[in-house]
Parts: sequence; C-alpha cells; structure tokens
Amino acid sequence: MKYLAFICSDGVSSAEKSSVMGRECSRWVTEMDGRGVRLLGRELDPPETAVTVKVRDGEILLTDGPFAESKEYVAGFDVLDCADLDQAVDVVAKHPVSWFHSIEIRPFKEGLEVGVEALAFGRRDDARGIPHLLMMCLDGIPGTPEVEEEVVQGSIEWGRDLEERGTMVLGHPLQPKETATTIRVRDGETLISDGPFIETKEFIGGIAVIYTTGRKEAIEIAAAQPLARYHMVEVRPFGVG
Repeated sequence: MKYLAFICSDGVSSAEKSSVMGRECSRWVTEMDGRGVRLLGRELDPPETAVTVKVRDGEILLTDGPFAESKEYVAGFDVLDCADLDQAVDVVAKHPVSWFHSIEIRPFKEGLEVGVEALAFGRRDDARGIPHLLMMCLDGIPGTPEVEEEVVQGSIEWGRDLEERGTMVLGHPLQPKETATTIRVRDGETLISDGPFIETKEFIGGIAVIYTTGRKEAIEIAAAQPLARYHMVEVRPFGVG
C-alpha cells in the first residue's frame, strides 16, 4: 500500500536539533531507498512562500500563507510503499523529524502510479520547470451529491489535461482524514495519534506535483481545479538545488 508521509514542523528548530536532522535525514533516506519502502520525497519552501487559492462566483481569491492558520505546517513529504500501517509507522518513527516535530501518514486511494517523471522529480531533476505542490484542502462535502459528483468528474478531467500537457508528474487523492495517523517520537518512545497533524476543520484531500513557469501559472492551474470553487488549494514551491 502506498502512503503519503507529510513532514510537519512547528517552527524553527534549535541549531542542535537542526544539525541532528540534517545529519540523520540523509541516512534515513539512504536506508529507506535501499529497502525499497521510500519511492520519492522532497522538501518544500518555507510556509511564507505559500498562497491559498479559492474561486468564488468566478473570482480568484488569494490569501498569503498555508491553508490553515496554525503554527504547524507541511514542510515536505515522502511517498512510501509499505505492506501495512504498522510498517509505515515503523519507517516514519525512524525519520529524524519525528524526533522533534511530527509526521502524518495517510494512505493514498487505490490506483496511484509513480512513473518515471515522478522518480525524476524525486531526484531533483527539474529541467521541466519550477516544481510546485498543490494541496487540495477540504472543509466538508459540497451541498448535494450532484455537486460532489460534478467536482469529482471535473477533478479527473483536470488531472488528465495536466498529464497530457506534461505539467503534472504526480497527483492522486488521499483516503479520508479518519485514516490519518500522526507520529511523534519522544525520548525513544513512539507516540501515535489518530487523525491529521493539525486539529482543524480543514484537511488535505489530495495532492498534485506540477511543473510550471512560476507562481502565476501555478495559481492559474490551482484555480482551474474544480475543488477551488467550493474549498481551497494551497500552492507552494519545492526547495530546489
């Protein structure tokens, strides 16, 4: 089963903690890549670079910052291929970020394919443009089943169009927020909490990794996602170099 591990932070770490994470993260990546449980992953630019996109009555509304007003935010992600949740928890508990911050694990819905383009992205091969993460953020279900079905079908067409244009390299919905598990390791003890890493009515329902010419195009693509008409889409560039 494929899982998305949201690497979460609650602010700037001390120099000592940053040193430990910087040193140990590369070891974790090497081990998990070698075991075949980590397929890819990248860190994001700071939350100050995020913009949240909504579309209401045909007007694009932009808000600077992440989708949730919280000191905790998504700092990056890894895509994991694990036998079950127990293995995913074991893998994530070894990630040095979990020793100081938290990591949310959520299974993808069935059907995620990780192609050569996504693997190249994971290797930081950004020749195709500037990579951005779109996080589809929900705060409930649209008012009627008809609207919900329209959004679902529109989202499928939106994703297919981006794939045909060579813009999207990875995109898929996540299982409901009730399937989320948040991991923290303190003093060698693995602490497991049910649910997303932040307790808000908004939650991430899916992601898309896209290549664009820059922020303006990324916002336009986010605004074209049908979910933006009812919910919101956070846009954030990935760290490069």
